[in-house]
Amino acid sequence: MYKRLNLSNRCSRAVVLLVLAAVPVLATSGMPPERIVDMGLSDLRVALDRGTISSAELVAAYLERIAAVDQPAGGVHAVLAVNGKAMEQARAWDIRRGQQGGGQASAPLAGIPFLAKDNFDAVGLPNTGGSLALAQSMPASNAFVIQKLLDQGAILLGKTNLSELAASYGWYGYSAVGGQTLNPFNPLRTADGSSSGSAAAVAAKLAPFALGTDTTGSIRGPASVTGTVGMRSTMGLVSRAGVIPMSLTADVAGAITRTVEDQAIVLDAIQGEDKNDASTKGAARPQRPLSSGLSGSSLAGKVIAVIDNFDGANPEVDAVKQNAVAAMQKAGARVVSIRLPKVFETLQPAVLGPIGAAEFKPQFETYLSGLPAGQPRDLREFMNRLDTLTDKGTRAINPGRYKGLIENLETRATDSPEYIQLLSVVIPSLKRELSGFIEAGRYDALFYPTIGCTAPVVPGKADPGFVCKAYAYAAAKIASATGFPEVTVNGGVAAGNLPVGVSFLGKAGDDAKVLEIAFAFERVHGATAPRKAN
Repeated sequence: MYKRLNLSNRCSRAVVLLVLAAVPVLATSGMPPERIVDMGLSDLRVALDRGTISSAELVAAYLERIAAVDQPAGGVHAVLAVNGKAMEQARAWDIRRGQQGGGQASAPLAGIPFLAKDNFDAVGLPNTGGSLALAQSMPASNAFVIQKLLDQGAILLGKTNLSELAASYGWYGYSAVGGQTLNPFNPLRTADGSSSGSAAAVAAKLAPFALGTDTTGSIRGPASVTGTVGMRSTMGLVSRAGVIPMSLTADVAGAITRTVEDQAIVLDAIQGEDKNDASTKGAARPQRPLSSGLSGSSLAGKVIAVIDNFDGANPEVDAVKQNAVAAMQKAGARVVSIRLPKVFETLQPAVLGPIGAAEFKPQFETYLSGLPAGQPRDLREFMNRLDTLTDKGTRAINPGRYKGLIENLETRATDSPEYIQLLSVVIPSLKRELSGFIEAGRYDALFYPTIGCTAPVVPGKADPGFVCKAYAYAAAKIASATGFPEVTVNGGVAAGNLPVGVSFLGKAGDDAKVLEIAFAFERVHGATAPRKAN
């Protein structure tokens, strides 16, 4: 059972309220819903284990907020579908918890709801990727990370909107299934892409955390422009099995959270080796929980290399960067301004673009071939269905996305000399060069604004305050091309109530280190928070 919140019924609260009415909620706390949705993951764990609140109350509070904030006309439109069994599952968890008694510790995320980007397979919910051609695609099994969370007692609240098939083509956060996701802090702006709905949902307090995917910036960009925390972990830390692929050379699965501590808690829960994802086999893994070393972290004595290659796209973003640098220096960090070799400035056209063009068709078709009967089995069949539903790309779908899919039909093969050279020579060389650069400077992390400009303007709208003088996403391609870990955290707010994220990047396997540095920064910087979302 699910409730699809598509363009035809978004304006009605009744869809979500039906889910609320399906199973009665036994109040245990009397805590106001607005207070419940303010709580972080550690506080929720304590409250649930003490019986201060129930899981059913927690799920109800978020469903009510989705109905009030997300679904009406003019809402954020981050949530694309609600799990109609969420309340039933929450109540079942409460009953089990009551039978076990209060003395038994629960898993960190047990009884806690979450949202997932609509490119993760989840039993009982369509996995559309935002495409009308997959609107009725019902997975037979859960994505690896969804199953891990469910096995630990977490509750899937629903699915979030995204740029269609995780590619924005200038329409950030738009899909034919879910429509346009708005930035919770400024309705003229998007929540970037492609994990737009996940970031907007967390920022608008529609869930305590949400799963997303990142190929060339799709977790980090949306987190950056919504004042949330997003991390692209070391390649192989988290499985991508059961996720609609874009380009497996660069695809990662991860989460968007409100704080660095919450980010570490979720990564601890979802990371792990998976026999169905070769990248996870033998991948560098933390020796202890990522969340365990945060409280003692400090910027004092840390050497932070501030990258200057990507300055100049937006003066307010540059100012946020400088203020963040000053805060780190005040906290005792040694800051070194550097410029990376030129090769790191053009990774999208030179490396990631050609790899993505070669990989999308065969990898997407592998995913399609595993779908239940009645679904498209290859890209040609997918496009035939899409042509019927969109009048050959003339309605509903982003025209740029449609054009990209047409081009994918004539994709270059993954056995081409260019592709083989990129994977076997260029990417290993980039990894060696960047690792050597970090080691030679004894840098604890590289630092830069996550994207060079503020949130993009909603397609069809105008905002004279938007300034972007250069390609805004060049820095985000470094982690994508190398597989190194990068975390973004709020660095400040630009005019228009627009959050600006800043990033810390480390070597492969440095996930714990960059989280600890980001946690220390978050604690000492005290970045101005955007005004209350919605």
